[in-house]
Amino acid sequence: MSIFRNVSEVQPPEDLIHLPGDIGLLMGGLERNKCAITIEGDQGAGKSRFVFDLANAFAAVSMKVGVFSLEMAANSSTVKKYLEEYIDGHCAANVQITDKLPDGMNTIRQAASIFDVIVIDSFGKATQDNGELDKLRNEFPQTIWIPIFQRTTSGEIRGGTKAIFDASTNCEVIKVDEHFVNNYACCTKNRYGPTGLRYNIYDKTINIAQ
Repeated sequence: MSIFRNVSEVQPPEDLIHLPGDIGLLMGGLERNKCAITIEGDQGAGKSRFVFDLANAFAAVSMKVGVFSLEMAANSSTVKKYLEEYIDGHCAANVQITDKLPDGMNTIRQAASIFDVIVIDSFGKATQDNGELDKLRNEFPQTIWIPIFQRTTSGEIRGGTKAIFDASTNCEVIKVDEHFVNNYACCTKNRYGPTGLRYNIYDKTINIAQ
């Protein structure tokens, strides 16, 4: 059948994306094709901070990042603080942000033709159908998707776990205590690198292994 080829002919992609610093060690060598990095965690764990950190890392390797800040106004003092803490000056030109979604998911689809990376904070503010993530991955296979998924008070992913299963990588952001400085991100699923490494969101280093 023409859809098959011999396994000896299968070659891995040569253009893996390696992010700088410890966040690059956390994520591993990323394949761009249909890449989705889902983010989940409890309220106050640092999910928004972590996606700004990821946005900066992709910008550092000359990728254009579009951030949909749907939980917080783009000009809020909190977002301004996160931008100052996580977006390096030499990376800022590659990152754009909006808190507008005038045409719903169509706005996000339009952005996918402009940016290399799309951050959505949070996905539930854009659509209640978590299956939309898989549609986006297939419609725009060269766009890297980084959606945040909120949890209910009972700890369940809002809208179900389908998006987590469809994603290439899932990062859980853990709230350790009320001081934030000990909170960390950990890949519970990662097709491109290790799982179990703990990335401290405050000091941007891997400092503990599970």
